[in-house]
Amino acid sequence: MKNLRRKLGNIRPSWRAVIMLWKEEFSFRFQVYCACLTLILSFVLNISKIEFLIVLLMIGTVFAVEALNTAIEELCDHVTPHEHPHIGKIKDLGSGASLLIGVAAILVGLLIFIPHVATFL
Repeated sequence: MKNLRRKLGNIRPSWRAVIMLWKEEFSFRFQVYCACLTLILSFVLNISKIEFLIVLLMIGTVFAVEALNTAIEELCDHVTPHEHPHIGKIKDLGSGASLLIGVAAILVGLLIFIPHVATFL
């Protein structure tokens, strides 16, 4: 029981990070709102279990990449708060990763939801 309590205590820093993302990062809040709308749409359109699992995986991946991008930006700002070409490049690469997964999530969403929406038209 003591071991379980210690393991659960290890989750606290992770939750603090998620709360920090929510409080400080507009893009994370926007992604959470989009995820909520996507989940509601998933239930309204009654997508298949496999499609729903794909949606959940994409949502989780978008959240994870956003968190990693924020971590990269925070680390870069800690190393040097001044403009630096290499730091700028690192930040741009992290931002590019967020863009790529965002585009992938939109494409996956369109492929899943368009056929379901088309049945209503």
